[in-house]
Amino acid sequence: MTTRPNILFLLPDQLRHDFLGCYGAGFLRTPAIDALAAKGTRWETAISPSPICVPARASMLTGQHAHATGILHNMCWLRPDRHQMGIRTWPEILAASGYHTAAIGKMHFYPWDLSEGFQHRVIGEDKRHIHVRDDYHHALVSEGHAKLHGKEMPGYYETKGASTNPLPDHLQPDRWVAHRAADHLRSLKTDQPFAMMVGFPGPHCPYDPPAEDLSRVDPAVLPEALPRTGESETHLPALVAGYKRDWADLDYSSLTKAQIRAIRHHYAVSVERLDEDVALLVETLRETGKLDNTIIVFASDHGDYLGDFGLMGKGFFHEPSIRVPLIVADFRAPEARVETAPASLLDVFPSFLEWANLAPAPQSQGRSLNDPDAGRSFAGATSSGFMLRDARWKLVRYGNGVQALFDLESDPGEQENVIDAHPEVQARLDLALTQSLLEGFAAGHADKMVPDAKSPPDGAFHDRCWQRPYPAMA
Repeated sequence: MTTRPNILFLLPDQLRHDFLGCYGAGFLRTPAIDALAAKGTRWETAISPSPICVPARASMLTGQHAHATGILHNMCWLRPDRHQMGIRTWPEILAASGYHTAAIGKMHFYPWDLSEGFQHRVIGEDKRHIHVRDDYHHALVSEGHAKLHGKEMPGYYETKGASTNPLPDHLQPDRWVAHRAADHLRSLKTDQPFAMMVGFPGPHCPYDPPAEDLSRVDPAVLPEALPRTGESETHLPALVAGYKRDWADLDYSSLTKAQIRAIRHHYAVSVERLDEDVALLVETLRETGKLDNTIIVFASDHGDYLGDFGLMGKGFFHEPSIRVPLIVADFRAPEARVETAPASLLDVFPSFLEWANLAPAPQSQGRSLNDPDAGRSFAGATSSGFMLRDARWKLVRYGNGVQALFDLESDPGEQENVIDAHPEVQARLDLALTQSLLEGFAAGHADKMVPDAKSPPDGAFHDRCWQRPYPAMA
């Protein structure tokens, strides 16, 4: 038995917290994920500060805010000279300390086959990366199949993305990833500790479970979507334009109640299937004798509106977009606990290092999950705007000119913008947001530092032809 724990990081894509039984969803069944919560700590409030796929993943890998990494949307990735600045990913740090590191499934790196410190990769970048010739692509081709665009699936246009996937069960994206992860767990024969990330492609759109599974969930009992607001309506043009592009080819300028119900139905069914995939991995750990020395972390990169506020997907700072599940089950000492102090996705980076008995990394801007703080506030940034959220209040400022303040205590559904009624709260949150942005920008531009400008009189900086080191170390 190793003295350092194994770490299994399970990351579904676009999973909102309130579609899990342990978070109060009584309309579907998630016994495996609920069992993780019953063995460990479930965070009541976990925040994705930059609720877009690539920014969230870059932040989790490096422990840095998006306004430090510079990754504010899905069309960019970490700078290739980050090592020269002293920036390492958590798999790089753990691998250097003796861990076996592995990534199975969707990671959303550019290039898509980049290692980023993972010594072993099995790649399945579906569901929207249908042209990527990854391991999942070759598995499909070997059995006479191919990746499908949502529009090639039954029901896609009629229900605005709620389709059914005709592939065999073992080739459904999440199921294929789960089986490849289980295969790799079985292949680990030594006592070397492992740190393994499993990136499930679902329940991200298209919302495409197999047709035969739709009877799992009764659509009539699903929660209704939150109403549109004047603030949310201002984001609709940008969202509509994005989804009209070829990757989705959908028009979300309008959504009927029936379409929203269908989307939520297919999403809920996909979550139930995901729960079975989680059960497979837990059982594989048990069968191989690894479970008792493993910490399982279950989270997501961001949520999904599913019609709330008349919106779909993610990207803005409403609760359905930024709230994610966060469960940590340490099977070395199982204990059920609900943590009411909030957490951020940035917190997984320092926590992984701490669990591996490693020193903190100076780059980290998160907080260990073992050190909760009920008074924390969270700054967030995307290419759309900025957010500052604390336990009660949320301030948002967007590039389209919209600014809003929400009292989450009296208005958890964010239906009323009260920014004019609470100038003192706005000022306090504005100051905290400004401080966080300045810290992030300073870290993100540390490569441009010229510390030699302060060198003593005999320093080479003062001579002709002095060469400026670049990039400077952070």
